[in-house]
Amino acid sequence: MHLRPPLTKRLTRVQLVGLDVAVGIALLLWGRPTDAQLATAGLSLRGWYALLTLLACAVAAKRLWPRLALGVSLATYATMAAYGFVKFPSLAVAFCLYQFALSQARYRALVGLVLAEAVVGVGMAMGSSSMLFDNAWAAMWLGQSAPIVAFWAAGMMIRSQRAHDAGLRAQAERQAQARIEEAQRTVIEERLRIARELHDVMAHSMSVIAVQAGVGRHVITGHPDEAAKALTAIETVSRTALREMRALLDVLREEPPADDTAAASDLAKPGLSDLPSLIEQTGRTGLQVELRIRGAARQLPPSIDLAGYRIVQEALTNSVKHSATARAQVSYHPDGIEIEVTDEGRDCAGLSGRPGRPGPAVAPDSPGGHVGHGLIGMRERVALSGGDFAAGHLPLGGFRVWARFPTGEPA
Repeated sequence: MHLRPPLTKRLTRVQLVGLDVAVGIALLLWGRPTDAQLATAGLSLRGWYALLTLLACAVAAKRLWPRLALGVSLATYATMAAYGFVKFPSLAVAFCLYQFALSQARYRALVGLVLAEAVVGVGMAMGSSSMLFDNAWAAMWLGQSAPIVAFWAAGMMIRSQRAHDAGLRAQAERQAQARIEEAQRTVIEERLRIARELHDVMAHSMSVIAVQAGVGRHVITGHPDEAAKALTAIETVSRTALREMRALLDVLREEPPADDTAAASDLAKPGLSDLPSLIEQTGRTGLQVELRIRGAARQLPPSIDLAGYRIVQEALTNSVKHSATARAQVSYHPDGIEIEVTDEGRDCAGLSGRPGRPGPAVAPDSPGGHVGHGLIGMRERVALSGGDFAAGHLPLGGFRVWARFPTGEPA
C-alpha cells in the first residue's frame, strides 16, 4: 500500500504562501474589538485596523521574510499592548515565531524566542493598570507564553525532522552514486579482464598457427607427412582457441547456453598444471622450451593460477617471435610463487648455431621498441594479485620475464 505524503509536503511554495495570506485575512476579519474596548483604550477604530493590518501582513509574509515578519509582529504587539490589548495579538506573534524557528539556525531561533517572551511580558505589564510585575502578571504571562513556546517548539521539531530527512536523502544519494561507480568499475575491470584473456589466447594461438602454416607451406611439396602434421597442429590450436574465446564471450550474454558451458569455462581458466601441454604445443613451432619446477607444487588461488599460466603463455609467444630457445621456471615458496621465462634472443640464437627466428630487432618492452599489450597485460595481472613484475633485456642478449605472486600463506 502506497502512503501519500503529508499535505504540507504536497503543497507548493506558492500554495503555502497563499495559505499564510488566508490566515492573515482571517485574523484581520476576526480581530474587531468592541466599542467599549476601544473607548476604554482610547484608540480609534481606524487606528486599530491599521495595527491589525500590520499583524495580518506579518503573518502573510512570514514564509517569505521570517525575520521581518517576526520584528513587525513584535513591534505591533507592543503598540497594541500599550493600549491594553494583549491576548489577541499574541496569536500572530506565535505564527511568526513558528516560521522563524523553522527557517533560522538554532541560536537565532533561541534568540527569537527570548525576544518574543520579553516583548510579551513587557507588553502585558504596559497593558495592566498597575504597571507592576506581580502575581497576576506572572499568571497572565504564563498563559500567554504557553502557545508561543508551543509554536516555537513545533517549528524547531519540524526543522530538525526536515534536516534529518535531508541527511537521509543525501546519504541515500551518496550510496546510490557509490553503487553506480562500483558498477562502472566492475564493468571496466571485466572489460580489461576479457581483453587480457582474448589477447593472451589469440596472440599465442595465432603465433603458433602462423609458424605451423609457414612450415606446412615449405614442406608440402617434398614432405607431405610433415605438412599434414603442421595442419593437424593448426587445427588443434585453432579449435582450442575458439573454445576459449567462446567461454570468454559467454560472460557477456545474459543467458549463456547450457550445453558445454562448464567444459568451456574450464578451458577458459587453465592453470600452472597445464604448462606441460602448453610447452608441448609451443614446441611444435620449433621453439625449444625447457620447463623447470622447483618446490612442491600445490593448489593455488584460481586467480593466481590463471595469471601464472597466462604470463608463461605470453612470454613464450614472444619467444616464438624472437628466439629459438626458451626456459620457463616455476618456483613454489611457502609464502608465494615465482615465475621466470627467459630466451636467448635472435642474436644469441645465431651465435649458438641455432636457426634464428624472423621478427623485430627489439623486444616489445625495449627502450626503442613498441610497448605491446602483452607486457602491459602481464603487469596488470601481477598488480591485481599484489605481486611484483619485471621484464627486460638480458646483458648477453635475449629477454627475461619475471613475476612473483604472494599466496598469503605463512612462511
